[in-house]
Amino acid sequence: MNFRHVIIVFKKELVDMFRDKKTIISSILIPIFLFPAIYGFMNFSQKKAEDETEKKAVDIVVSGGGGSALIDYLRKTGSFNIVEEDDVDDALKSGTIKAAVFIGNGFDEAIGGNKPAPLTVQYDDSNQTSMGAAQRIEAAITQYSSQIAASRLVEKGIDPAIINPISITEKTSSKDERSGVGMMIFSMLLPLMLAIYSATSVMPAATDNGAGEKERGTIEPLLATQAQRTSLLTGKYLAITVAGIIGTMASMCGLFIAQKLSPELLGSGEMLPPVSILIIALAAICITLIFAALELAISFYARSFKEAQTYLSPLTIIVMVPAFAVYMLDPKSIPAYYFSIPLMNLICVIKELVVGVYKPLHIAVSFGWGAVYIVLSALFTRYMFTRESVIFRA
Repeated sequence: MNFRHVIIVFKKELVDMFRDKKTIISSILIPIFLFPAIYGFMNFSQKKAEDETEKKAVDIVVSGGGGSALIDYLRKTGSFNIVEEDDVDDALKSGTIKAAVFIGNGFDEAIGGNKPAPLTVQYDDSNQTSMGAAQRIEAAITQYSSQIAASRLVEKGIDPAIINPISITEKTSSKDERSGVGMMIFSMLLPLMLAIYSATSVMPAATDNGAGEKERGTIEPLLATQAQRTSLLTGKYLAITVAGIIGTMASMCGLFIAQKLSPELLGSGEMLPPVSILIIALAAICITLIFAALELAISFYARSFKEAQTYLSPLTIIVMVPAFAVYMLDPKSIPAYYFSIPLMNLICVIKELVVGVYKPLHIAVSFGWGAVYIVLSALFTRYMFTRESVIFRA
């Protein structure tokens, strides 16, 4: 392999890729602005839903218990507008009302007799606003029930504080609640996004460098040069890897921008230490190197650009399976055998580092297997590129 030829091919492919404005727009600009736009709209929708269920009075139906003190209590809270509807089920489905309270027969008598009083809360579990309204109703009823319990104890000459023998004060391990929430969300979101974008960001470049060359008829003149096939392949491989890394980093920049713009949704989080950022970046590069080789091999096999896109689409699912398999996994108690499973091991390392867990053994095992997968995928690509039946496949 001639390194001078490798550098020439590497520079040529990078210039070809970034000469096209569409590449810059799709690989850099869109990822940077995509996440802020997505999470900005999500944050707006969430705030709107919270305003409807927490700040504004919601329309509810109260049935039964004529003259019950509970009805007056619900009105006085200012959180509910008690309306009348003939068909409660239809009103809930149509969204006319958000919830309904059915007070059972003998409700006040049961309370007066120191017995449990029957009550039912109905809501639409497919409607977020309705679920929020039901939670507000249950909270109000719980408070009303506590007042009744306290008055019963007072009547018997007992201090109401006796029913709360233990006073709990919550204290988080983070500096503030938002910081902890940010780490929790990022431990789920960052590994998922890094894995997916590391695998998919090289796809356009890999398709163009293999099947695209075939379709344009430029692969034959390139093979006729003095450069060895290994040099040509290495230059192409490095070029699409760089393109993939740039695309992945652009996506992550967009994610961090979204975090700053929407801290209510993503949490404010804490800045990761430089060592953790470096290891996370290396893990992303490992994933990129693996998929760059595999996608380039598939692109060489395809007859046309369109056929390559068809073959490469399932690779997105392949990386999503391990990414979603560990999505809800607690990063502080990941079993050791996870770090020997392809792709899953590198994703688990990222999860650990996001929350500040640094285990050298897990990192070493994961990167050791990662190196093995990179070599195997590169050898597979070299095998495909050196086969005449693949390159000149009709």
